[in-house]
Amino acid sequence: MAIRRVRAHEDLSYGQLEKRLVLLAWLNRQLGFFTNEEALQDAKQAAEGFDTDGRSHLSIRLQTGKYAQIEPASLAGYDDNIREHLRAINVRRTTPITLRYFQHLAVLYAEIYLDWFFNRPGALMDALNRFELRRSTDSRLRDVRVDLEYQRDDLRKLAFWIATGGGKTLLLHLNYRQFLRYNAARGTPLDSILLVTPNEGLSEQHLADMTASAIPCRRFDLRESGGWGDPNAVRVIEITKLTEVKKGGGLSVPVEAFEGNNLIFVDEGHKGSGG
Repeated sequence: MAIRRVRAHEDLSYGQLEKRLVLLAWLNRQLGFFTNEEALQDAKQAAEGFDTDGRSHLSIRLQTGKYAQIEPASLAGYDDNIREHLRAINVRRTTPITLRYFQHLAVLYAEIYLDWFFNRPGALMDALNRFELRRSTDSRLRDVRVDLEYQRDDLRKLAFWIATGGGKTLLLHLNYRQFLRYNAARGTPLDSILLVTPNEGLSEQHLADMTASAIPCRRFDLRESGGWGDPNAVRVIEITKLTEVKKGGGLSVPVEAFEGNNLIFVDEGHKGSGG
């Protein structure tokens, strides 16, 4: 999510940063929570996995939330989608992956966001702007000055900040399937699906991980167009190979090669919080 014109101190602590994350605050409120810590602590109380009826223990717990704003039917639909996406990435694995509580919560937030983005983008933009306007009158946020007004283009970016070892690669695989499902129903056909990585080592790791999750993938090749026969294939490229203007016959790729309707994943590795 692109947050524009944010006035922040250079020594911003996480507590100060969280107050400025409007989308996160709005998503927390959809499930009835007032802070990120409250949401995580509550989700931690739910058992991992799904019950015999195919309903996740987390969704069952969330349905009892006193201040939740999501209809039970919508929450059940999100839960069904997550279960199916998880099944898809486990189909080749001898040891199935079970989502940890914080991973499950992140995937659920992505479901809520993508539902609004594809099915009611205007309402999402208005809801975020109204939500921030109400927050601006909260005396507890007196030291937070967020000067923004969401526009349609701001909704086209979504970021996840996850600790090392928290499973961001797994979430990427689920986000990939989540996006494709909503895009197939209400979106526009994609020209390319790209994964941009910091270096070749991480590119190789991503290729191996996506193969394990039954996601079609390969290295980016400028001579190929689209997804080499599979419109849902992910092409992997290092950010160091992107250039504004291609010079010579080296490995650099001009950014104009990606014009069109693209789904782009960016793995910042350990650089995201450092600059």
